[in-house]
Amino acid sequence: MVEGPSGVGVSRATDPDVVAARIATRLNLLEDRDWEAASARVLPAGASRTTYAVDLADPNGEKRSVIVRAVPAAEPGAAGLAAEARVLSAAMAAGVPVPAVLDVADSADGADGHDRADFLGFPYVVMDFVDGESIPRKILRDDTFTSARAAFVTQVGDILARIHTIDDDAVGEVPVVDDPVDALGRLFPREYAEMPAGLVLATEWLRAHRPESAHRTVVHGDFRLGNLLVTADGVSAVLDWELVHLGDPVEDLGWLCAKAWRFGADRAVAGMGDRDDLLDAYARAAGWRPSIDTLRWWELYATVRWGLICGFQANRHIDGAESSMELAAVGRRSAEQEFDALLALGIVDPEHVPDPLTAPSTADERPHGPPSRGDLLAAVRGFLTGELSSEALSGSARFHTRVAANVIDIVHRQLLLGDRQTRESALRWRELGVEPDADIVGALRDGALDATDPAVRGAVAADVRDRLVVVNPRHFSMPNP
Repeated sequence: MVEGPSGVGVSRATDPDVVAARIATRLNLLEDRDWEAASARVLPAGASRTTYAVDLADPNGEKRSVIVRAVPAAEPGAAGLAAEARVLSAAMAAGVPVPAVLDVADSADGADGHDRADFLGFPYVVMDFVDGESIPRKILRDDTFTSARAAFVTQVGDILARIHTIDDDAVGEVPVVDDPVDALGRLFPREYAEMPAGLVLATEWLRAHRPESAHRTVVHGDFRLGNLLVTADGVSAVLDWELVHLGDPVEDLGWLCAKAWRFGADRAVAGMGDRDDLLDAYARAAGWRPSIDTLRWWELYATVRWGLICGFQANRHIDGAESSMELAAVGRRSAEQEFDALLALGIVDPEHVPDPLTAPSTADERPHGPPSRGDLLAAVRGFLTGELSSEALSGSARFHTRVAANVIDIVHRQLLLGDRQTRESALRWRELGVEPDADIVGALRDGALDATDPAVRGAVAADVRDRLVVVNPRHFSMPNP
């Protein structure tokens, strides 16, 4: 409970209707209007923030829609939303398509003498609604976006060039990244120290082959499908500026091209275009053209960074900072990034790997069953993807039933394969003179294990394959342009 502007306690209510009513009150104070909340819903969004769509109406029948981005788990001043609002304003001034900021509550003391976060009980930013689709698979596949897909690479080349002209002073104090590899260790110290071996090989390669930076600019930091609104005509808004910093502008291009953000499509630039076309479009707007080798370096960097973010998100759940099935599940996705990193280094090749769940079980489960543990898990999965996938559920609820079904599959595969994988991994490393409980990551970093030795690389790759076949066997054969 926090104290509101009238001295009355305000709970940290995350219910959409409560959020909508309080935001209507706030906008009425700011604009001298008489808005009332008409409807509200939670949008599927990032795992760290909650996004609400709020529809308002006044007594004269005028209607308005706004978006509220909130960080319910954060205290005022700790969410970074005030900085994000400043960046949005600076981006708009540079010609970047962004929503207009209406209100932000992320400071210890608002202009009206009160902590403005007391309207919700947690930090938030209110923006005008901008029409557009953000769900990547719809953008990549629906006929509505055929023209937008054709124009995408040219358009984002221009938008990225505009982002990289944003005035440094206008964004205020934001992080500066001079050495991106070292920055990973500072941003994610625990995850960097515990990094899985496949990402260690990639990190050591990145450190040894870092290209020279052309210059320092404002960098969006998370420019990808999912953070862009797209209409039939093209990109209508760039969202989610929470990771903005000063650094190498090619970072944004590499992040956009990372395999994770192609969502299974077979073209390098967000699944919709080719690298050379992106570089050409960027050069036309920016006046200079990054090299293809530099872009690929930043793609690999993006793969490592996303792998660390997966671990970071999972640790928030594990440590109790935010209990979330989605956060817990995303931690296992680092195996996908390990495999993609090894692909980029030429250590592994795409391959077809059958899902272990499609093979008949031969496990002896006496004295239990029937049904077997596999039958029980399959029944739960069927319930989640069948009865609970009804259109009557909200989009958020349907999304989380799919996440839950994927978690069931991961647990099921590990039950089938885990013991054998553990034994075989131990044998592989013992053949190299390494005990299973040894610090393999530390040995790779300090040179005790030669990261260029084919035998060492083979052992790392085998462990990565074991992790990936449990998490997502379909990923082995994903397109890799």
